[in-house]
Amino acid sequence: MPNRPPRTTRFRATLVCALGVTLLGLATAGCEDDTAASDSVRRQSATRADLATDGDGGKTLRLGEPTSITYKRGSDHMRGALRVTAVSVRKGTHAELKKAGTEPSDIRTTQPYYVTMTFENVGENSLHYPFLNTPTGLEDTNGVDDQPLITGDTEVAACPGKDPDDFAVGAKVSLCKVFLVPNGSRPSVVTYSTGDDTERPVSWKVRR
Repeated sequence: MPNRPPRTTRFRATLVCALGVTLLGLATAGCEDDTAASDSVRRQSATRADLATDGDGGKTLRLGEPTSITYKRGSDHMRGALRVTAVSVRKGTHAELKKAGTEPSDIRTTQPYYVTMTFENVGENSLHYPFLNTPTGLEDTNGVDDQPLITGDTEVAACPGKDPDDFAVGAKVSLCKVFLVPNGSRPSVVTYSTGDDTERPVSWKVRR
C-alpha cells in the first residue's frame, strides 16, 4: 500500500492552494481596477480636452493670438478641430476692388477693410470643401456687424480668400475677407463662430 502524506500535510497544501487562488483573484481584480481607473482618467481627460477646445468662446483675444475651436458642419455632420487666428485688419481701396471687378454700389458711403485669418487643421479628419472663411465677421465701433463683400469666383488681388477644396490634417492656410465699413466708423472686433458657438463667437480686438 503506497504511503500517503499525513492529513496535516494535505490540509496545509490545500490551504496554500486556496490562498494562492485568492491572491491571484485579488491581483486580477487589482489589475481590472487599475484598468478601469485608467479608462476613467482617459475619459475625464478627453472631456476636459473637449471643453477646452471652445474655451475661448465669448472671450476677446488680441490680434495674432490663436485659439482652438471645434469645426462642425450641419449638412453632413462633419466634425474637426481648427486652430484659428485673426492676423490683421487693414484698410483697402476702392481702386483695388474696381480692378477686380467687384466695386460695390455704395462706394461713396463705405470704406473697404481686409481681414486676414489663418487656419490650421489640428484634428484627425481631413475636411472637404470646409468654407473656412465663411464664419469670419467684423464689427465696427458702432457695434454693427459690417457687410462682407461677396466676390464669388472673383479674387481681389490685395485680399485673396479662396478656400481650399480639401483641408488635410496638419494643413495651414491664410485667407483674407473684404468688409465694407460705413464712413465714420472703424473696425472694432473680428469675430469667428462655427457649430454650436454661433452665439458665443471668439473675438479679437482690433488695435486703433
